[in-house]
Amino acid sequence: MIKLWDYKKTTQHNRYTLSNSMRLVLAITLFILLTTPASAINIDEGVTIPIVAAYSTMEGETGVLLNATVIVTEGNGHVFVDTQPYTQVDLQGSARMATLVASDITGIDPTEHDFYFIIEVTSPIISGPSAGAALTVAAIADIEDWQLIDGVVMTGMINPDGSIGPVGGIPYKLDAAAQHGTSLFIVPEGQINVVITENTIVRKGAFVAVEEKTIKVDLVERGRELDVEVVEAITIEDAVELFTGHEIHRSEPPIGVWSAEYLDVLRPLGRNVLDEANQLYLVAVNETTQFSGTLEVQKVLLDRGQEQYDEQQYYAATNTGLLVLNNLKFILWWEEYSNTKDQDEYLNNLYQTVNLEINHSRQEVEWFKEEGLKDVDGVGAAEIRVVMAEQLLEDARSTETEIDYVKTLALASMRAETVLWWLSLVNTDHTTDDGMLKDRAGWYVGTASSVVTYARTIISESDNMHGLSGLLDEADVSLDRAVIEYERGYYSGAIYDSLLAYVQASTAISLMGYSDVGTKIQRSANAARVSIEESRNAGIEPVLAVSAYEYADSLESPSQQIMEYNYARVLAKTTLQLTTTSNVSHSAVSATPIPLKTVCPTQTPTPQVPAWDGLDVPGISIISGILGVFAAMILLRR
Repeated sequence: MIKLWDYKKTTQHNRYTLSNSMRLVLAITLFILLTTPASAINIDEGVTIPIVAAYSTMEGETGVLLNATVIVTEGNGHVFVDTQPYTQVDLQGSARMATLVASDITGIDPTEHDFYFIIEVTSPIISGPSAGAALTVAAIADIEDWQLIDGVVMTGMINPDGSIGPVGGIPYKLDAAAQHGTSLFIVPEGQINVVITENTIVRKGAFVAVEEKTIKVDLVERGRELDVEVVEAITIEDAVELFTGHEIHRSEPPIGVWSAEYLDVLRPLGRNVLDEANQLYLVAVNETTQFSGTLEVQKVLLDRGQEQYDEQQYYAATNTGLLVLNNLKFILWWEEYSNTKDQDEYLNNLYQTVNLEINHSRQEVEWFKEEGLKDVDGVGAAEIRVVMAEQLLEDARSTETEIDYVKTLALASMRAETVLWWLSLVNTDHTTDDGMLKDRAGWYVGTASSVVTYARTIISESDNMHGLSGLLDEADVSLDRAVIEYERGYYSGAIYDSLLAYVQASTAISLMGYSDVGTKIQRSANAARVSIEESRNAGIEPVLAVSAYEYADSLESPSQQIMEYNYARVLAKTTLQLTTTSNVSHSAVSATPIPLKTVCPTQTPTPQVPAWDGLDVPGISIISGILGVFAAMILLRR
């Protein structure tokens, strides 16, 4: 098997020449830029990269080589996708994923840049996931001002962690690339050998039948016959080196993730929560006649929480204590309900009590922000818990049994209580500009919406839906909550819930067809530690990110573990960006990004009661620009 480290050669650098049709599309795109507040671009700028696709015809599967030009400029976080003709929605999602990964790799802030993807498409049936890695390479090359080596072509989906995901139709793509003088063809890891199905038409008298035949293809051998070298690339860094000759430095992850500052912040909270849980446990033992088995389980959990505390796993200990508090609150309330004469009145009074607790928590958040928004981490987590508590309170009304009603109210009550605890974790006097937060929150909500839609599209069309639909459902719930938070002015909460939705959806994408889950877990954990260390090197303690990392360590589900490590990584990066840019005046024109093509939203399921996780309007100038495009197209046709 040929890998990147087996392939080293030097060749003349050369940019691909733009075809006349590409220049036409670029001219139209330039018209958009001149009628919007984004900075103008030069059509000679950017990086043009070949992309390869496979599609079905009457004669069978075939491949085609296309061109894509990627231009990155300073801007306001917009992603423009223009194709001739219009293509499927997954190409737009693939382009947006490319912007996020390219920004991550190069260290730029995606909210301060605009990305333009101009793609020459010969058929509207061609979709976009397999072009994602190539688009990412081109974006990175343009950001770094690197030229591409002539004769290199690749296929592969870009995953949010920078790995290159599997795609289909590779033999046909290789054939198409070979017809255009390709010397090096890059495929995703594990796809040197693939299986394809070929259809043969068989005529038997007056009858015509189609026979399917499964064929194993050795792409290295097939490439040798076509005078093309075929290699694998595991990550986007590998692909960039093959395309440009430039090696991207990979930071070594630190051995540990916990710092003295983080432990100092979490230690008192863990102690207080465990002490409160122990006191409530004694009350429950003395005052309840039911749930003796459940009480025994709470004692086991309390002992486990103490062990976690002694091992300095303060966030885990806090989560354990919160779980016990929630369970005990339910036990005590159910005991009172069972012994009261007017049970309907009791339930009504209980509802009002929890409602008052939530109102108090909501007011605490507002009071806390009166003197300026300090520590977006802690405030964001608190805002999220307020909305969670409100949703649980509303969910209680639709429960079918009294016991579920009380359970839901107990969970809502605990969510409200965690609001105050998160505010108590604020460990900085740094004040963040609210206007900047609003701008960024709008960008994050728009980006998360695009990624969730993209994930639903490509996963629903694959054979790997099993086991991934749960992550997508969670992403829908997180995104719905982020929209509520944004509309209310909870901009920190909207940012972090948007990040959660993005991570949940993108983790589902990265797990498509991936078998080596252990390696994926390790890579995700390493990347999280690197991001946390980068934040600390800038003088910022990312409490929320380290908490997510610690929570991931405690999980048994591989997909959930990968998701939480990924969440820890993006939390650390985002906290760093928000803190370092908060003293810069925000742009006067900033809107939630919209694609040039209209995307039909995926139907969102009704939010369910979330599992216990512990503590844990487009601008008018953009519309004018789009109308200008249509006007230009009409003139061109005339």
